[in-house]
Amino acid sequence: MENMPPRIKCRVANCIYWQDGTCGAESITVAVQGTPNNSSAKNDRDTECETFQARA
Repeated sequence: MENMPPRIKCRVANCIYWQDGTCGAESITVAVQGTPNNSSAKNDRDTECETFQARA
């Protein structure tokens, strides 16, 4: 499994993919919160990383 390039920064330390400030997931999905596919966000707070998985 190949990790995301180190240029993908992450600040969610309790995610299983978090690796000291970068994302270690093979791929990520970023979406607009609570809306169907291909919607437009009004600002950064309207977006979410659907790849997030909390550490146990």
